[in-house]
Amino acid sequence: MTDIRTAPSWNPFDPGFLVDPYPTYARLRDEDPVHRAPIGTLIVSRYDDVHSVLRDTETSVRRFETNVEESAHMQALRQRSLERAPSILGLDPPDHTRLRGLVQRTFTPRAVGRMRDQTTAIVDDLLDALSGRDEIDLIGEYAFVIPFSVIHAMLGLPETDVSMVRSWSHALTQTLEPFLTPEQVDAALEGGDLMDAYLMDAIAKKRREPADDLLTKLIEAEEEDDRMTEEELLSMVSLLFVAGHETTVNLIGNGIHALLEHPDQLALVRDDESVDATVTDELLRWDSPVQTSGRRLLHDTVISGVQVAADEMVLTALGSANRDPGFWGDTADRLDVTRTDAARHVSFGSGVHHCLGAALARMEGEIAITRLVRRFPDLSLASEPTFNARIILRGRSTLPVGLGAAA
Repeated sequence: MTDIRTAPSWNPFDPGFLVDPYPTYARLRDEDPVHRAPIGTLIVSRYDDVHSVLRDTETSVRRFETNVEESAHMQALRQRSLERAPSILGLDPPDHTRLRGLVQRTFTPRAVGRMRDQTTAIVDDLLDALSGRDEIDLIGEYAFVIPFSVIHAMLGLPETDVSMVRSWSHALTQTLEPFLTPEQVDAALEGGDLMDAYLMDAIAKKRREPADDLLTKLIEAEEEDDRMTEEELLSMVSLLFVAGHETTVNLIGNGIHALLEHPDQLALVRDDESVDATVTDELLRWDSPVQTSGRRLLHDTVISGVQVAADEMVLTALGSANRDPGFWGDTADRLDVTRTDAARHVSFGSGVHHCLGAALARMEGEIAITRLVRRFPDLSLASEPTFNARIILRGRSTLPVGLGAAA
């Protein structure tokens, strides 16, 4: 019988793709690894190609500097980005190198390590509060609360309405997406203004009353008489605050959902503390919170035998690379929390833009996930989750779980 399947296509507007993109990724890797999507962007899906593009120094992350035609509401978003200091997510070297260097002097693995006991206390207090409940929404009542509380404590930010700041943060993370509705842009612009006001007040107070926290260290960060400008400081703090909890929400939610769908792996995490060293990276590999990362090529190149011209926008499919049998072997599609090389995933990117908060995310994910399943050994899926409809960030909007009796 003739195979009449249509050619594989990366269609982020397909609801089925948003729920489970991995079958599409598998076909793209096999049949069209340098895929021209209907929207015009090139999608690169194999691990070696993704890794190569991310580490290519002759690329740019300046997504607005392309020939892609923009709608009027996206132009408004672009205008706002031009009126303020850009995030390091949208900067190329040498500007990126300068700002990242200033932040790295304070946001170190040692600083993250000092937060471990405080993170454990935050998690345990929350688990105590949840004990006795039959069912919770894991996203809103657990996965969001932990990273928000941790980054809030690290920065030393003043107390505020958590739900209000969460709405601002949610609106702002939408701006990472390549396609937004006019309503999403309006919400992002409003949320951005409100978040800026909140953080500017916090910065002003910290200048008057320095403390032993990350925000004070960022204000004081200096290298060879170079400091961040006030606008750069605001942009950096906003990035750390928003990105510092939003993606970790998805790490915890995606990770717990994956374990609930793989009872043998859930049992391993529950009963064997030796997997603590590998579980978070394997969950990041299995279902990455960040699915794609874009680069604009600054030179002609060849990817998997395909000639690609300078100025092309290339979207690296991180989620696909993380399950590429060409790199991971025959077990690429198997969840294995004991996988010793899981940390080679590209969920944190690679090259100069490797995620600044990788150590923090790993620490939070490990503590939040392992302590939850050990406190509630009968944890179960209460009903099907809902997914956020995003192209770059992948996560569950709701994840109803039954807790069972606490251990």
